[in-house]
Amino acid sequence: MSYYPSKSDLKPLGAICLDYTDDIHRPPGDPLNEESFSFPLVHEMVSNATLWKIVQSEPYTDEFLQYFVDACEKLAEKGAIGIITSCGFLAQVQKRLSSKISLPLASSSLLQIPQILCIRPENEHVGVITFDESVLSDVHFDGVGITSIMRKRINVIGVPENGALRGVIRDGKPYIHEELKLEMIQCAIELIARNHQIKVIVLECTQMPPFARAIQEVVRLPVYDVITMIDWFYSGLNCRSIPEDKNKEAGLRKRLRSGKEKK
Repeated sequence: MSYYPSKSDLKPLGAICLDYTDDIHRPPGDPLNEESFSFPLVHEMVSNATLWKIVQSEPYTDEFLQYFVDACEKLAEKGAIGIITSCGFLAQVQKRLSSKISLPLASSSLLQIPQILCIRPENEHVGVITFDESVLSDVHFDGVGITSIMRKRINVIGVPENGALRGVIRDGKPYIHEELKLEMIQCAIELIARNHQIKVIVLECTQMPPFARAIQEVVRLPVYDVITMIDWFYSGLNCRSIPEDKNKEAGLRKRLRSGKEKK
């Protein structure tokens, strides 16, 4: 089995933190909780990155984007080898921000959608559960390379306006795990009921991964989120170690080849 060395021997990922979520409860499964990964994180808050400045359907101004550039530069100084974020709506800055910083960037769980569509039959669709269905738009999909053709295979549902997740993030209400889990499961069920072609679920919001397994146990479909994206991202930046081949001598023999292998 491949493995990473101990966390103390690994270089960290840099995590962009937004300016409205510093006191939100972050259990394991949240990308800002270091228990979510087998590698370390370093954090940096982005000035002025408040909720409705981030969750919007219009492109960010160049002035606002500069706050993210500044945060990424500070993370590079802290020794980060790549940058992650704490909001799926930052998909819209993937291309713009990548062109302005020295470190590789993985902005959103939505980055996985083009690959998912490639590995699934063309008659299958992807369902996206998001914090705000009315805001998630072409500016976000375009930001991570999702074309208009791909969009025809994407179906989106938002969490309820006055539900548990909105209450935690927008209103500062208590984080009640069971309420959030039931809400996530219900969204997945409703999404699939709308379109039976949905065969994969992607969770946009970084608060959703703690409930991915619960969703999967109910709907029996693959579920991807920001944690699956970050695990993949880091595995290329810092390759896992592979166990030593204890049977090296066997590889020294000349392999017998059959006639079907010869020209």
